[in-house]
Amino acid sequence: MRASTTELIDPAFDTAQAAHYIGYSKSTLEWWRTDGRGPRYYKAAGRVRYRKSHLDEWLARGLVETRG
Repeated sequence: MRASTTELIDPAFDTAQAAHYIGYSKSTLEWWRTDGRGPRYYKAAGRVRYRKSHLDEWLARGLVETRG
């Protein structure tokens, strides 16, 4: 099966891959989902997937600019 253009530009991660990418544990992401927090995700065929762009947006929202 070939990857779509979207998959090449904005890959989808499973929970373990997404957790590794943002530096949290898989169980933390699972907990956040049940609590309605954390990065956006979607379900496809009953499987949770995170888009890389959504993870990047979520990380950027937590960015704090410091005066240096």
